[in-house]
Amino acid sequence: MALPDSQTPRLRSQLPGYTAIVAGHIAEAPGVAYLELARPAKHNCFHEALWQEFPRAVRELDQHEDTRVIVVAAQGANFCAGIDVGYLQRNFLALTGLPGAAAAAAAPGSSRPSDTASGSGSGPASGRQQPQPQQPACPGTQRAAMRRNILGLQDAYSELERAACPVLAAVHGRCIGGGVDLVTACDVRLCSADATFCVKEVDLAIPADLGTLQRLPHIVGHAAAMDLALTARTVGAAEAQRLGLVSSVAGAGAGTGAGAGEAGGGGGRAAVQAAALQLAAAIAAKPRLAVQGTKRVLLHSRDAPRVSDGLDYVATWNSAQLLSADLAAVFSGGSSGSSRGGGGSSRGAAAAAEQQGQQPRSKL
Repeated sequence: MALPDSQTPRLRSQLPGYTAIVAGHIAEAPGVAYLELARPAKHNCFHEALWQEFPRAVRELDQHEDTRVIVVAAQGANFCAGIDVGYLQRNFLALTGLPGAAAAAAAPGSSRPSDTASGSGSGPASGRQQPQPQQPACPGTQRAAMRRNILGLQDAYSELERAACPVLAAVHGRCIGGGVDLVTACDVRLCSADATFCVKEVDLAIPADLGTLQRLPHIVGHAAAMDLALTARTVGAAEAQRLGLVSSVAGAGAGTGAGAGEAGGGGGRAAVQAAALQLAAAIAAKPRLAVQGTKRVLLHSRDAPRVSDGLDYVATWNSAQLLSADLAAVFSGGSSGSSRGGGGSSRGAAAAAEQQGQQPRSKL
């Protein structure tokens, strides 16, 4: 079970069963729930356990009868440095079936029971040889598996928007990559004077795919989002506030030197936590249904569906899965008997139409 540290606010009770999250309700603030990322030694990077625990903790807090607002914060020097590199390596190798996946999964520290929610997936059992990964027979199947994985990770952060109550992010230190995905899914963002933000994915040879590219333009505008995503440049607290990425900067008059980012998060963490809890208490004091309805209507207005969205979605879907063994079989004439029979019937109908002097009808 993850433990609070010296700067964690006093909780009335802590939710049990979490190894990488500290969560509960603030003792001195009725209606305010608190969720704290608790992997400070790894800069709160998301690994297997966090991906499983984070959405579960959000749901558990949101469904609690005492919850009016949720504050998301973090232990250590940085809010969140994105996705754990070891997790990415293990995940990529498992999805692609490339040689070395088994060795990577069995590497020391790659998937220890202490690092995962279930404790499974650790090193090879004594005296038992690890099976080598098999190359996927079908690229379409491989891409479908990758798509399912991406959708699952997206879903973890989307739980913040699905929550009935508002979610506030209290950011200190660095917020990089997946950390930006997380905070853009929150309803309100505050940061400390030492906070920095970076949409890092383009430097890692991928478009950000966990929500930043969809949500950030609605927060800072299209041009600013394009700038941040294409350059992967780091912005400080003052610029983040000017862009509208955060609504306020806590402790802006305090020093922002290197000492602000020590192991416990320094004064920046304490300042932004205090500001977020104060704002959360103010929101929690307002009529519950009105607050929840305001969040839902604003999100609905933002996400009004468009035809272009559907066209883009189906293009993405087909580009990922059309190049399949099934399609190759159809083109090579190796499809099922029913398909061949259907094709023969169609050709027969066309020939009959020509004999009658009629123009054959296209199947399309």
